[in-house]
Amino acid sequence: MKLLLFIIALLFSAALITFYALENPGYVLIAHAPWSIEMSLTLFIPLMIVASFLLYLMLFIIVRLWRMPRDVGRWRGRRYARDARRALLQGLTCLAEGNWVEAETQLLAGMRHGDTPLLNYLGAAIASEGQGNIEKRDEYLALAHKNAPQHDLAIGVTQAYLQKHSQQLEQSLATLNELRTQVPKHRQVLKLQAQVRLELRDWPGLVDLIPELRQSYAMTSKEIDILELQTHRELLKLSLPSGAPGVLDKAWNALPKALRRHASLIAIYARQLIQQNEMTRAETVLRAAIEESWDPTLVELYGLALGANVAEQLEVAEGWLPAHGDDAKLLLSVARLALHSGQDSKARNYFEKCLAQHGPADAYRDYGGLLERLGEKDKALNYYRRGLDKYANERRASSTRGQGPLSARFRAAR
Repeated sequence: MKLLLFIIALLFSAALITFYALENPGYVLIAHAPWSIEMSLTLFIPLMIVASFLLYLMLFIIVRLWRMPRDVGRWRGRRYARDARRALLQGLTCLAEGNWVEAETQLLAGMRHGDTPLLNYLGAAIASEGQGNIEKRDEYLALAHKNAPQHDLAIGVTQAYLQKHSQQLEQSLATLNELRTQVPKHRQVLKLQAQVRLELRDWPGLVDLIPELRQSYAMTSKEIDILELQTHRELLKLSLPSGAPGVLDKAWNALPKALRRHASLIAIYARQLIQQNEMTRAETVLRAAIEESWDPTLVELYGLALGANVAEQLEVAEGWLPAHGDDAKLLLSVARLALHSGQDSKARNYFEKCLAQHGPADAYRDYGGLLERLGEKDKALNYYRRGLDKYANERRASSTRGQGPLSARFRAAR
């Protein structure tokens, strides 16, 4: 509607101008001796408009021709940049799909004209790692450092991760140590370093790292707790083979106070004391822990920590029976203590109660030994056989549990 009104107004204006020009055409004289040009004003004005347009068109063509090389260069640059972005996108897509060869090809295709060399080189390094080409991977990482030195942290983290992936654990740890000198509190660096140290079984290094993991929130509290517990557990286990006096106590005293009350760590400490024939100390530690918090594993170890007064230990263990009389491991410990006290009949009674409660495989072995010493060899052989079957079943059950959700969560924490 607006366009129609505009056309009508334009036609009406043109008609008015035409009528006016016909009544008063005007006069134009251009003189330059010895020439002169005469024409009406109504003719001069259109001619000037046409001449101006032709002059503008000529100047426009000249300028465009002058700028053509620059414009062609810009157009070509935009096309190259567009192709480079397309190649980068395709390369990252192939990288996500695990198509390593095509990913490397696409990422390298637009490298020359792309404006993101860091992404191209890092992606190419990951693709080379996927193909198992370590030398090419390191070459791309070096090029990334050269082309984007301001992003050393991103390149270093990628390098450490790829080294870890290819089981170059020492190299990965060296890379992470260098990064920590630059960014001591960086979460991803700390988390990756914890994972590498765990795979290297570097327990002392993990002990030093755990406080920083907590302060920086590099991992969840649950993951750190699992890691800390495993680290101190392994350190306690490492203390015995050294053979140096006081090494076990040093490892135990290095534990945080909260962990010294953890049943699994107390069990390792007590077991080490028993193996070192520190029976009295083991019995003291176990009794205090059991009286503070009941734990069947500690109770079973109590029957193995034969201190200076086994008869007194037997009384202590029997004092726990009213509250825990159906605990198979307590019955086993009482039976062992009675056996070492020379009370065979009492030991036999407790062994039978323990087995009635589906006690562990060791109970069958120890009871078989007692029966064999009492001359009941056929019966002893039967219990030995049942103990072996029980042990095999426990091993199978343990292997099955190792594949369960708890194990999966533990591996994820690692």
